[in-house]
Amino acid sequence: MEQTLVDVFEEARIVVAAADRKVAEEEERRREGERAGLLQQLGVRIEEAFDFTSREKLELEPRLDVQRGVAVIEFVVRSLRAIFLLSPNEGNTWTLQVIADGHEMEVLNVFQGGTKDETGSQRLAAARIVTMIGNWIQNARRPPQAVPVAVAPVAVVPTEIPTIRAASSRLQLRDDPRPERTYGTMGKFLGA
Repeated sequence: MEQTLVDVFEEARIVVAAADRKVAEEEERRREGERAGLLQQLGVRIEEAFDFTSREKLELEPRLDVQRGVAVIEFVVRSLRAIFLLSPNEGNTWTLQVIADGHEMEVLNVFQGGTKDETGSQRLAAARIVTMIGNWIQNARRPPQAVPVAVAPVAVVPTEIPTIRAASSRLQLRDDPRPERTYGTMGKFLGA
């Protein structure tokens, strides 16, 4: 091929690459503008619906993000490798979901957000979110409980009645099994 023809092809490639880059940059600016608009709208909706305390914000590290074209708030719990997503629905309803490492996405609850007109409703809505996240975290950290296995009763032939009577005078026999000791929240904290 002649050098002149090679130069023409190279110049055409340069023009096409520059045009493609310009189109891609414009598309990226358009997507960033849409993303910024979604995040701004979400920020306004969150301020209207929730009143998180500064301590809750520090502990849960909320951040705004866009996922699959929907603006969401992410609460990240690094110790469990879990992310909680709070996403707006129609009206003033919100969905709280969790994505944990190695698990499918799980919907925790759909609930109503607060409003500025109702005193305390924004704080209550935020407290509901924090409570749901806390409950899920506590359940995730709890070791698996042993599942009780039903055992069929064994028929006892009364051949050693005197031995049983002697034992019953020293020990209190019960027909019902003794229930497990349970502790309220304070017992757990106090180590009882």
